[in-house]
Amino acid sequence: MIVFLGLVLPTILLGTSPPPPPQFVPGEVLIRFVPGTDGSAAVTRASQVNPPDLEVLAPVVSRLQGKTGIPLRAAQVLGGKWFRLSVDGDRLTDQLVRQLRTRDNVAEVRVSPEQPEAPVGPTVPKKLVIRFSPGSAESEAITQKHVDATDIGFAQLMRELGRDLDLPVKGEVTEKGEALVQIDLRALTPILAERLKALSDIESAQLNYILTIK
Repeated sequence: MIVFLGLVLPTILLGTSPPPPPQFVPGEVLIRFVPGTDGSAAVTRASQVNPPDLEVLAPVVSRLQGKTGIPLRAAQVLGGKWFRLSVDGDRLTDQLVRQLRTRDNVAEVRVSPEQPEAPVGPTVPKKLVIRFSPGSAESEAITQKHVDATDIGFAQLMRELGRDLDLPVKGEVTEKGEALVQIDLRALTPILAERLKALSDIESAQLNYILTIK
């Protein structure tokens, strides 16, 4: 049985090896607004009906995604005025496509038919096939990766893409000499939490941790 928790308390196990680090749901963040703010009032209004009316939270979510630069959607209103946010993977994919198409040396960007690995909760950003212009540094990095699997040029290219896009990405090289790239949702989630924490009306923002009960 899998139980989703917004807060995991550390446990000290004497005489045993340290437990593995807690896992979280990629793409999900739990937040609580500062009391008296518009966000807090919206969560209260949404929770006054059963099931909660998530449409009430649409203006709040729109503002949060504008502040963080990450497409979001309302997922659930929880007890204690906690509110669960999810990354909107479909709109994040569209955003990434638009950004990549304006980048120098990108000849083509298309959505891959290959299905991404789906986590438990939110929609997952799709994989993108990127073809770089022949003779470009990016194209050469892909060619070198084909010749030598240990070559670090492609990994450096992924880090550079991530810096330029302000989003963590991961990728691999296809047999056709193209890059298969996807938003790294697991790496993005802590970044999203930190961006939310920096907002003045957010009292707390944390990952949606998973506790496995055996």
